[in-house]
Amino acid sequence: MNNMGLLAGDMRRFHLELRRAVKSLSTDEMAAAYAAIVRVVEDMYTWNMRVGATEIAAHVFALQRLGRHEQAISRWRKCVDQNYGTSGSEPNGQPTVRLFPQTHTYALDAAVALKNAYFVREIYETAIHVIDKPQDSNIEDRLSVSRRQLFWAIFPTNTCESQNADIQVVNGSRRTWDPARLGSVFLANVYKDACHWAGTDHELLSRIMMYLIRALFSEGQRRRAVDLYISLINTRKTSNLVRPLVTREIICEVTFGLCRSARLDDAYKLLTSAPSEHRTLFAWNAYFDGLSNAIAKPQHGMAHVGAKQKALNRLRLAIREMETRDGIEPDLVTRTIWLRACFRSGQWEKGVKWFRANFEIMQHDPVCWDTVVRGALGSCGAAQETGWQLISDIVQRAESHVLGVDERMLETVLQCMLEHLANVDAEFVPDEALLRRILEWVEAKQPLARQQVFAITINALLRANRIQCALDLHARMARGSMWPAKSINCMIVAALASDNTYATAREFIERNLPRQHFVAAYFVLFKRAAHAKRYSHMWNIFDTHYPEICVPQTPTQSEYATPFPDAAMYNTVLRVTREYGDVHEHKRLLDRMQVHIGVVSDSMPRAAQRIASVYGYYRNRQQDPPPC
Repeated sequence: MNNMGLLAGDMRRFHLELRRAVKSLSTDEMAAAYAAIVRVVEDMYTWNMRVGATEIAAHVFALQRLGRHEQAISRWRKCVDQNYGTSGSEPNGQPTVRLFPQTHTYALDAAVALKNAYFVREIYETAIHVIDKPQDSNIEDRLSVSRRQLFWAIFPTNTCESQNADIQVVNGSRRTWDPARLGSVFLANVYKDACHWAGTDHELLSRIMMYLIRALFSEGQRRRAVDLYISLINTRKTSNLVRPLVTREIICEVTFGLCRSARLDDAYKLLTSAPSEHRTLFAWNAYFDGLSNAIAKPQHGMAHVGAKQKALNRLRLAIREMETRDGIEPDLVTRTIWLRACFRSGQWEKGVKWFRANFEIMQHDPVCWDTVVRGALGSCGAAQETGWQLISDIVQRAESHVLGVDERMLETVLQCMLEHLANVDAEFVPDEALLRRILEWVEAKQPLARQQVFAITINALLRANRIQCALDLHARMARGSMWPAKSINCMIVAALASDNTYATAREFIERNLPRQHFVAAYFVLFKRAAHAKRYSHMWNIFDTHYPEICVPQTPTQSEYATPFPDAAMYNTVLRVTREYGDVHEHKRLLDRMQVHIGVVSDSMPRAAQRIASVYGYYRNRQQDPPPC
């Protein structure tokens, strides 16, 4: 027992020394130290040693720092239940171990890292209740600091910059934690708690109020959000009330919310009436983005071209006002918004011209390229030709390592290419050399998704009736040992047989497909010939590999035989001939099935049984086929 006591003391000293040396350790050393803490504390639990508040805090903190967030929350939950629940109370009702306030903060950090609003609410409400228990007066100052840390753990450091990033992103969602997801009711309670426990921390109060306003806008409570902002302005000078200062982040948030609610005039009045130090570039960009969205989703009679032109002029004047009134230069986000607005208003030539005029500034930003490419390809034929030229420039610059291409740019190029390959009504279709070059570039940048990229491209080519291009791409996949999936092979077979001529499709199957795909591919032809009542072709296919076909099972196993046709093929054709009332072909198939069952019954009894089941079903119904 003495050794265990010494071990517990060593554990406490180890944790404290680690916390002091945290800044001097490397990443690998920190990970090893945290792993050691986890092992030591878990051994203490295993040996039924007394685990104190220091060890609990160290354990939760180490799990959180190692990225094992769910385990950290689970350990925190167990400790709270043991030490503050009925089972963990002493006879006088006091907890057996009073957790450090930092332990709750560590658990809250883990919940925020998981972006789980439910966990955040649970941990916060429990921590506030626990920390609010009567404490000794000599540690009240430390508790005040811990409460502030608890509040700050909910909110990230970035504020209006996150909204500015959202404006710039065209496709995709925010990847960071957004406290507005907690809901306006919860955030209002957090604000009340912060006023009580950290009333002098105006930065914290302003941060909570900013996310509360964002939550109200996201919930559709625009009126309440605006009234809350007005109340902040009207009560700023009230000395006997704890109120956060109206910061530039709050101005940005209200402007952003009004623009998303299509209240552009109200947003402009709020922005221009705010103090100059609060009219930041982020707030102006939120207003600009609202004007651009108004062009994309016209309201109040803005659908005609003249109204869109007026909206575009309004955006141009607003950008100029920002430059002259506040002396703020447009950034890449502002330029991207203007570029997007040009395409949305139908003035693609102006957008492309402006992009080329500002090429030196915008050439290294993938979002700008994304905007101009999507805008051009979504316009008329001449604009589509320009868009494909821009894609060719992207590929050339990326191959020369001039343009930094991210995953989103690759996705944009691939998506645009596939959409236009599949669009038979496209006014401009790029030549095959450019398509091959783009595909090679995308393939080189996405090696893990090569087969998927090829498959999607073949599907798009077939839907556009560009069969020869699909065949060339299929051959290229085979040469690269990337065998197309069975579904892709069947789609090509169906496309080749679309004109009811099956010689080309059968040649493709025999020459290009692996034998394990033969049955599925021939089934496509079988079904198509039966529905077209091309029974001569059906019987030619029937006799191709009758009565069985050898199929390799795996590279390490020998071949195995399967009936040809199999039970599924028989069932489909018999159902079709019965529906069409072709009694002669129906009986002919049944007679062949009877012979086929006897041929394969010894070598393939289970397959023969399945064919016999189909045979019995239709044999009992052949006397009364349905009318034509």
